[in-house]
Amino acid sequence: MARPLAFNPEEKLHQAMMLFWRRGYEATSMQELVAELEINRFSLYNTFGDKQALFAQSVELYEEKVFGRLLLCLQGELTGLEALNFYFDSLAAGLKAQTGASGCFLQNTLLEGGVKDQQVIERIRGVFLRLRGALEAVATQAVAQGYFSKIDSSEQIADYLLLQVQGLIALNGLRLEEQADNAVKILKQQLQSL
Repeated sequence: MARPLAFNPEEKLHQAMMLFWRRGYEATSMQELVAELEINRFSLYNTFGDKQALFAQSVELYEEKVFGRLLLCLQGELTGLEALNFYFDSLAAGLKAQTGASGCFLQNTLLEGGVKDQQVIERIRGVFLRLRGALEAVATQAVAQGYFSKIDSSEQIADYLLLQVQGLIALNGLRLEEQADNAVKILKQQLQSL
């Protein structure tokens, strides 16, 4: 009969995610994970697997806990342009409230270039495509409401908005909050006029 764990795996996974977020995948060693999680190497491997497996689980946790909450802003009662405005306001507020690690965990990971596991890369790609799909759905609603008549398709709007999201996150990662606020203000004005 296996002994019960002396730690909470969910709590330790969250700690691992935060360490990867702060330091990056490549820069984070197994020894640092052992020290941060305050569990021995055997327990870490036995519970989560190797570093790549732990990182993949960290990506899943980020997708569920952080990314998923923001995605809900696009899938609520508001539709079209109202939903987009609410989303960008929520994104800006969430970024300002962010403590500890900065920027987007997934964006930081891709920019670091340390992940070679194709499954993890595809998982990250899937997260971005989910966001793009939600943005496209809301853009389609905005077109039906009479907005974006100067743009050829909702797909183009979604691509543009995805780029804006990543830019805002990058500004936050650099702690350029005033610039991010200005960018959101101009973006909302621009969306109104398209």
